[in-house]
Amino acid sequence: SQQISDHTLLTLYQRYKDPQEDAILSEGIERLCCDLRYKPDDFAILVLAWRLDASQMCRFTRQEFIQGLRNLNADSVDGIRLRLEQTVEKLKDDSELFKQLYRFTFGFGLEPGHRTLSLDMAIILWRLVFTVHTPKLLDRWLYFLAQHAQIRGVPKDTWNMFLNFAETCDITSYNDEEAWPSLFDDFVEYENDRANQNVPDKADEEDTRQPTLHTDGSL
Repeated sequence: SQQISDHTLLTLYQRYKDPQEDAILSEGIERLCCDLRYKPDDFAILVLAWRLDASQMCRFTRQEFIQGLRNLNADSVDGIRLRLEQTVEKLKDDSELFKQLYRFTFGFGLEPGHRTLSLDMAIILWRLVFTVHTPKLLDRWLYFLAQHAQIRGVPKDTWNMFLNFAETCDITSYNDEEAWPSLFDDFVEYENDRANQNVPDKADEEDTRQPTLHTDGSL
């Protein structure tokens, strides 16, 4: 593998570093995304944050950036893009690797000092992290959450268990005696109610535009 020089990595870091703070912040990350030809909310940028082991959104520390790129074996914009493309491809087939990314995403989305993800952030991140691995029930799950804005937030065990739930759950034979988080019980109950009311199965955009579909009075 190529030799990566500290000097090259530092120069790359300085290119994006915030003028006031010793870290790459929102503006620098936007410039980096632009150079990489990605949008900041692209799946590949979540993958980059994961590979840099970034501890929070909109911020790469000097240590995270330099050590992360060393681990990636990339020291240029083109090199980073190539590694990201390779990793995204690998994530499509490697479920263990995907699980690592999935678990990382929860901590990455937390606001400093918080232990649960806000519902809005959880919905955004679920949509994003499942870009290459979309479970069949994802749309219905996110639709259910959007209809229940009173849900206070998503704790870590619910986030982590959702991956398994999404891969194994058959709503028609769901067993609520199993140790699933109660939110999953509520979701299955909601889906069964919808099925019994002959509401079309898939909670896609069409549903949200047709208020007649919901007998509970919600749009």
